[in-house]
Amino acid sequence: MCCNGQIPVSVIMGTLYRRENTTLLKRSVESILNQTFSDFEFIICDTGSTAEAVAYLESLTDPRVKIIRRDGCFGLAQKLNLCLKESAGRYIARMDDDDLSYPDRLERELDYLETSGAAFVGCNVLLIQAGERVGQRVLPEFPTVEDFYFTQPYIHPTLIFRREALETVDGYSESRDCLLCEDYDLLLRLYRAGYTGANLQENLLDYTIPSNPKDGRTMRHRVNEMKTRYRRFRELGKLPKALPYVVKPVVVGLLPDDILAAFKRKSYKRKF
Repeated sequence: MCCNGQIPVSVIMGTLYRRENTTLLKRSVESILNQTFSDFEFIICDTGSTAEAVAYLESLTDPRVKIIRRDGCFGLAQKLNLCLKESAGRYIARMDDDDLSYPDRLERELDYLETSGAAFVGCNVLLIQAGERVGQRVLPEFPTVEDFYFTQPYIHPTLIFRREALETVDGYSESRDCLLCEDYDLLLRLYRAGYTGANLQENLLDYTIPSNPKDGRTMRHRVNEMKTRYRRFRELGKLPKALPYVVKPVVVGLLPDDILAAFKRKSYKRKF
């Protein structure tokens, strides 16, 4: 891949790792460092993690890794924007601290971006819950705005973006209304700016999902997502048709946990 002297890829991760056991963090970091495509920088913004996690990150000697910290920088959007400012890659790849990228994930996604007009690309994933594979997310190959109505048609940590696309929309919103839906907001703003993406129809990442069916999200977070949905669908000219989906996060939050858990289990495609 020719980049005229520029780093081809910057992998960015924002972490607030609070687990006592650092196994997932180590697995995540090492899955990036062991990619078949190796010409990248790996920028990790860490604030608020456990002493064990900090010690692990500080022990990394791979020259591609850069650890950055800033006092008061605890939100994911803040951390990812800080990583973006420190990055130099033509492409920006995401990774989370509890997921596992398969060895050829970067290579496969970069090959696609190099030969297509997509502004960003992700992939299908296997779902991991409490250390066990429980299903699969099979995503639309070429998502449209309508695919965002019920749920987001991309998995955030699988994505690689063209740098200019992120810069055009000024990166992640740090608005309080976008807390815990930063990726949903970003992607709809990209679509509004005329960019589109794709999903490779293969599993290239193990995606960790919480045991709590409501993902630990409070009703305030759900109201914020409702506001974000309303704002973005209005900008995209999708109202009033999309109104039932605007209130969907709040409706889901009102469902009993057992009913929601059963619904989610049925939604997992169990193909491995």
